[in-house]
Amino acid sequence: MAQSHDQHQDNHHDGQHHAVPYSEHVRTLVALLFLTAITVVVSVFGAALSTLSVFTALFIATVKVVVVAYYFMHLKYEKKIYSGLVLLVGVLFVALSVLTALEYLNR
Repeated sequence: MAQSHDQHQDNHHDGQHHAVPYSEHVRTLVALLFLTAITVVVSVFGAALSTLSVFTALFIATVKVVVVAYYFMHLKYEKKIYSGLVLLVGVLFVALSVLTALEYLNR
């Protein structure tokens, strides 16, 4: 009987919801708003440096994706294999994007 009770607690722990304090949500909101403001500033004032501004905007968008995935998709609380899979998909996306860009530039 005790083993069955322990199994039930273990299964409950796997699906457990994590209480996140409001301050963490506010910090995430402020970080995302700050990164959005930087993106707008780079796009408006960095028009003369079009290549650099595009790279900077993509970099900031990538940081925002990581923040959203980490906090709002709760990757912070998941097993490391899920974070690794998300990282693998990101690396594959970057690799395919670079290969596509190189193909386009060599035409």
